[in-house]
Amino acid sequence: MTVLGQVREVWVFPVKSMSGARVDEARVEPGGLVGDRSWAVVDAESGETVTAKQEPRLREAVARVVDGRLAVDVPGASPGLDEQAAGEALSTWLGRPVRLEHRAGSGFVDVAPVHLVSTASLADAAHAEECEACDVTAPRANLVLDLRPEAGAEPDWVGRSLGTGEVGLHVVRRPAHCLGVYADVSVEGTLRAGDDVTSS
Repeated sequence: MTVLGQVREVWVFPVKSMSGARVDEARVEPGGLVGDRSWAVVDAESGETVTAKQEPRLREAVARVVDGRLAVDVPGASPGLDEQAAGEALSTWLGRPVRLEHRAGSGFVDVAPVHLVSTASLADAAHAEECEACDVTAPRANLVLDLRPEAGAEPDWVGRSLGTGEVGLHVVRRPAHCLGVYADVSVEGTLRAGDDVTSS
């Protein structure tokens, strides 16, 4: 078993395409970090998911889970809105009728449930010039890692099994639009900031 580094930050993004919240620890199930991307903004008329690609302003809204309940901060509205109130505030702010929709299990995950990225990759200024999704405060990376020099770059991990805390991950692919790698959950459990990241 090789220690690649440590988990520096853990992020949960309760609403797809919104900014999320940094947490000390997270429970990880087959569908990903509990509460991550469990909600999405949906067009009230068509029922289609509205993403930041279509509405970049969504990244200015911040979502978090407080005592098991969704709390959303929408620019221009009172902070900590619940699901219904957030939908109303978003409709006013975006100028179109939308609502928040909840989905259990893997939620609104596009590719794989866990996104990992290293601090070294986030500091890659040359790449950041070309990729608007490199900022971790945009809804992208769940785990931010401090890696040892011998760990290699994240793309080299595709096909490998990783462990951190009680959690097992299997790296499946590199995102086409962003840094880091995507992973499926092979062993569920709890992970925390400061946990070692290992490769078997």
